[in-house]
Amino acid sequence: MRARPETACRLEPSGANVQRVAMKTQTVTIAREGGVAIVTYDRGGRANAMSFAVMDELAAAAASFVDDTELRCVVLTGTDRIFSAGMDLSDPVFDQINEMPLQDKRHYSERGPRLGRAWAGIEVPVVCAIEGPCLAGGLALASMCDFRVASQSARFGAPEVQVAHNMGWHSVPRLIALVGVQATRRVLLAGEEWTADEARRLGFADEVCEAGGALTAAKQMAERIAGYPGLAVRMIKRQIDASAHALDYATSAYDKDQQLVAWMSDDFQAARAKFAK
Repeated sequence: MRARPETACRLEPSGANVQRVAMKTQTVTIAREGGVAIVTYDRGGRANAMSFAVMDELAAAAASFVDDTELRCVVLTGTDRIFSAGMDLSDPVFDQINEMPLQDKRHYSERGPRLGRAWAGIEVPVVCAIEGPCLAGGLALASMCDFRVASQSARFGAPEVQVAHNMGWHSVPRLIALVGVQATRRVLLAGEEWTADEARRLGFADEVCEAGGALTAAKQMAERIAGYPGLAVRMIKRQIDASAHALDYATSAYDKDQQLVAWMSDDFQAARAKFAK
């Protein structure tokens, strides 16, 4: 039996693969290094928060891999200072949603769950490289990945309850599977935040490395996975997901409806008003 790789990050140069840009939108870039795709999300400030348009771009990035039989592994990362602070509550689309008929509002509340399903549904393993804050929707998105590499600068939390919002995007079953029920309660209901080392101890982070090294370490993990037979890797990931997450969508089926109810509440509107100032 092969020994389990050490979980400490080794900041060695990546392999000899030449990087090429495969796709670029306003906020999302997909680069290829051999069989590894590196998806970088950079909104250029705004705490790398996700607007509705950004969620669509990230979902489209995940969907672009559906027919890619040459793909072996995906790396998802934010900027070198922040992964994501979650959903952008200052997005003016919220003001438009307030004026929409209920059915149209519900259509918009599907954006987050659709993003979660898109990333969870990628057939090859996804390694998430995390620098700085990984909060709220950022935590939800990271939970959809197969592995998480966090630098010492990373911190994790879910302040949704403070802004009168539910934790959605099908992420709660994922969090429970990763860190257990009580740790999930503490982070969602009691405002607990985790350092990188605490996230590693709880099982959310798979590796912890020095600040600034998450992407390099994530690429090393991805290159190692990419060196294994691709069909076997895809089948094993499917086996794990079928066993560990078979009921995820059933137990979180009402995420978008809960999100819609939250959006319509006076408490959420008051929280949004604070962000607009």
